[in-house]
Amino acid sequence: MDIYKQIALDIKSDIYNKKYTSSKKLPSIRSLCSEYSCSKSTAIKAYESLINEHLIYSIPQSGYYVVEEHLNNLSYPNIIDFSNGNLNMGRILTPDLKHCLDRAVDIYGNQPVDFHLMGIDSLKSLLPNYLSNFQVFAPKENIFINLGIQQILSLLTNMPFPNGKTKVLLENPTYKYFLDFLKYSKIDFISIDRTPSGIDLNELENLFKNEDIKFFYTTPRNHNPLGTKYSKSQRKGIAELAIKYDVYIVEDDYFGDIEFDSKFDPIYAYGDHSHFIYLKSFTKIIPWIKIGLAVIPAELIDEFNKQASYSYYYSYFVPSLISQATLEIYLKSNILSKHVKLIKKQQKSRLKAFSDELKNLTNPKVKVSSLDTSLYSYIYLPDGVSESSLVYSLKTKGVLVSPGYNYFSSNLNYKKGLRVSIARTDEKQIREGMKILIDELNKV
Repeated sequence: MDIYKQIALDIKSDIYNKKYTSSKKLPSIRSLCSEYSCSKSTAIKAYESLINEHLIYSIPQSGYYVVEEHLNNLSYPNIIDFSNGNLNMGRILTPDLKHCLDRAVDIYGNQPVDFHLMGIDSLKSLLPNYLSNFQVFAPKENIFINLGIQQILSLLTNMPFPNGKTKVLLENPTYKYFLDFLKYSKIDFISIDRTPSGIDLNELENLFKNEDIKFFYTTPRNHNPLGTKYSKSQRKGIAELAIKYDVYIVEDDYFGDIEFDSKFDPIYAYGDHSHFIYLKSFTKIIPWIKIGLAVIPAELIDEFNKQASYSYYYSYFVPSLISQATLEIYLKSNILSKHVKLIKKQQKSRLKAFSDELKNLTNPKVKVSSLDTSLYSYIYLPDGVSESSLVYSLKTKGVLVSPGYNYFSSNLNYKKGLRVSIARTDEKQIREGMKILIDELNKV
């Protein structure tokens, strides 16, 4: 590949991954020359090619910048993005969103913005019935509306629990942003290995019994990055151990709506409810609004309310009134269930394309975690392979993947690999991207 094309591809992928905003200057010609050991004319040619694609523009005596509209609509046909976990909904569901937004404004347009910190009551009244579809039974007083999973996790991490314990237990690998938060905040945490077959319940019992664990953060289904789910016996076992050893379970069910197994019940359904916190996000199925919910045990509510009130002084905890009202209309009009059906249909075609192409993997040294209903799959690489080099090689071919080290708490039990997400790809892109990926994997 010509050097100028390589430079253009790298910058394009950085734009796609939102490394650069419309107000942030792109690398100078001089810095590109230094980084790529190329001539000034080569660097200029790379930028000119991006200008011709209407991705960037130049300001004389200033530099190069991203065209703002592309930051709002990042969809480049030449890049197959297996690195992003946010669903690409396309335009098919946009009319429903506009309808719900219009109705929300009509109903709540004259309401004051200083609504209740825990969410509007009319929306909360709908949530017990909605949650019952997942075998989560809770009164509205125990349901708290929030901006999403990360906001709740940070609040739960910092608040005291009735068991008087202090450590957080994570799966290894786990959700990258919560892991980053714990490391940045210097929170005391430990981890338990999770493989495609789940976790070792004997090891979990040993940790619950001998460690000072406040809560265990777990994603029973649609695990990120593995894409796997716990068996029924594991879910029941986790619930029993939590009650026995007075450990709280923080259950992340962020993609539970997209479940093809109607008999799958969350850990919450097997518990006593007093040790179980259930989290759900609507961001994956209504990606235009940022909103989630948490089911909190009665004995935690007073402290939770206090912590949420304090958080108001330095961050927003509750979604905007319009976001809440929009979700209310989605639920009342059954548009949410319509969305779920459409997403399930899309997901089935994505999964089939992924599974079909995976059959061409012939390298016995490479293992792939099962991709059931999830957006994710983890590709385990042999020890001698450079993860970073493979990620870069794929990027030069227009395929973006996420390196596995993002999801592991330490190098101790790190399993080298790649996370593949099919969230932002259609069937055609999956087949094209997987062909490139499989070709690389068969060579390692």
